[in-house]
Amino acid sequence: MKKTYRFAGIVVALSIVIAGCSNDRVDHSPMGHGEPQQEQIQEMTSEDGKRVFDLNVTETHWMFNDEIMDDAWTYNGSLPGQEIRVQEGDSVLVNVTNSLDEPTALHLHGFPVPNEMDGVPGVTQNAIMPGETFTYEYQADVSGTYWYHSHQDGARQVGKGLYGVFIVEPKDGESYDLDEVVVIDEWSSMGMEDMDHGNMDHGSMNHDDMNHGNMGEEEIDHGGMSSDNNEVSHAEMMNEMFDTMIINGKATPQIESIQVEEGTKMKLRFLNTGLFTQVVSIPGHSYKITNYDGQSVNEPEWLNDTAFRIAPAERYDVVIDLDNPGAWGIQVFAEENRENLQSLIPIIYNDYEDYDLQTSETISSFFDFTDYGEAIDVNLPEITKEFDMILGTNDGGETFTINDKLFPDHESYEVEEGDVVKFTIVNDTDVDHPMHLHGEFFNVISKDGIPISGSPILKDTLNVRPGETYGIVFEAKNPGIWMFHCHEFHHANAGMMAEVRYKGFEPDFSIDPNIPNKPE
Repeated sequence: MKKTYRFAGIVVALSIVIAGCSNDRVDHSPMGHGEPQQEQIQEMTSEDGKRVFDLNVTETHWMFNDEIMDDAWTYNGSLPGQEIRVQEGDSVLVNVTNSLDEPTALHLHGFPVPNEMDGVPGVTQNAIMPGETFTYEYQADVSGTYWYHSHQDGARQVGKGLYGVFIVEPKDGESYDLDEVVVIDEWSSMGMEDMDHGNMDHGSMNHDDMNHGNMGEEEIDHGGMSSDNNEVSHAEMMNEMFDTMIINGKATPQIESIQVEEGTKMKLRFLNTGLFTQVVSIPGHSYKITNYDGQSVNEPEWLNDTAFRIAPAERYDVVIDLDNPGAWGIQVFAEENRENLQSLIPIIYNDYEDYDLQTSETISSFFDFTDYGEAIDVNLPEITKEFDMILGTNDGGETFTINDKLFPDHESYEVEEGDVVKFTIVNDTDVDHPMHLHGEFFNVISKDGIPISGSPILKDTLNVRPGETYGIVFEAKNPGIWMFHCHEFHHANAGMMAEVRYKGFEPDFSIDPNIPNKPE
C-alpha cells in the first residue's frame, strides 16, 4: 500500500528536510487528489497471441497537488502514461488514438524497433492526425527499462505530459520483492501553454534529403527566444520557468511514498523524462546500479554515500537491500536549478509511518560509470567507419549545432549494414547534451581519450557534459533512417539533430504535404 506525505508548508518544510535530517513531524496519511477518474489501459490478447494495448491521447485536467493543477496531455488520462509491462519474447501491438486537436506520434525510446515503427513524423511516418489511430508493432526481444513519448513537436508535447514507461521483463531475470518506477519530470507554474517551443513548419518535407521546403530562418522560433535577446540565456530562462519538481506525476506534498519491509530487496527504475540533469541521493542504504538504459551492468558493486546524475531520457535501474528500518527520503534535485527543482521520495518501513524523513546530510561523491563493475571483453569487430560529432553553438546558446550544421540543414551520417561505426562526440558548449541514437544501442568505449575500465557500457542515451569527449561504437544491423539528437528537447528544437542513414534504404511511406510533421 502506498501513502502520501504532507509538510506544513511546501517550500519551507522541503528546504528544512533537504538541509539534513529533519526534526519536523511528517504526516504520511493518504490524501485525496481530486483527480478525474482515469481510464485504465486497455489490454487484450489477440487470436495469434499478441499483447494488444490501446492508448488514447487526450487532454486531462491534472492535479499535481492540492494547489497546482493544469491541463496536461496524457495517455489514457494518466500522468505518466500508464505502464506497459510485457515479457521477453512477447509480440506487442500498441494502438494509439489521437483525441487531441493537433497531430501527434509515439516513439518507443531506446527499444530497437523496425524503422517504420520508430514514430518520428516526417522520417518514419506521417503524424497521427486528430481522430486517427496508428498501430505500432514490436517484438519484445530485448529486456530492459524503456519509455514511450511523443516525437511530434517534442519540447511541447512531452513537456505537456505525453510520456509513459515500457518495460520488458527478462525470461529468467532476478526477482525482487518490490519493483517500482520513479519517473522524474518538472513543470512550470506559469503554465505550459505560455511556452512557445517553436513553430517550424515541416509540412513540405522531402524525405530523401530531409529538405524542409521553403522554410526560412524567420519562420523558426527556437524555444521562444528572440535573436535580439542577449540578456537572458536559454539556461537562465529555463531556471526561471520551471519551478515544480514532478515525481510520478505528483508534486510535493502529494508525492507517493513507497512502503517497504525490512529484509526484502527492492528494485527502483529511475527515468528522467524532463529537461534538466537530475541528481539522486539514496540515504541510509547501500545500493547497486544494475542497468544503464535497461542494459545490464557486469558485476555491479555496492555503493554508499554516492549520488548519481541522470540526464534527460536516461534510465538507471537500482537495487537496494532494505536493511535499515526507518523513514527515509531519497533526494532528487536539478543540478543547475536546485533552488526551484528539488523533492523527496519517501521510503517508509512498516511501523515507521509517523516518523520524520531522514536524508543524506551531504553528498560525498558522484557515481562514475567509467570504472564501475567488472570489465569483460565485448569482442567488438574492427571499426569500418569513423565520424566526428561536434556539439556546438554559433550564438551563445540560442541555437545548437552538430558539426556547425543546424537542423533542418543537418548532418547526415551514411552507413551500410554490417558496418562497425565509431563516433567521437565532443561537447564544445557550456551545457549538458544527452545524445540519443534511435534504432541502435551503442558501446561507450572511452571518455576524454581514456578507455572504459569497468563494466562494458551499453546505452541509447549518453549525457555529454561541457568539455567532455566520448568514443562510442555500434554495429549497423538495423536498416533505416535514424535520428541522432540531443534529448533536451529545446536543444533539438534549436537545431541539435542529425541522422544516421543506411545507404540505399527507402522508407515505406510517402510524406503527406498536408500534414504538419514536426520531428524535433
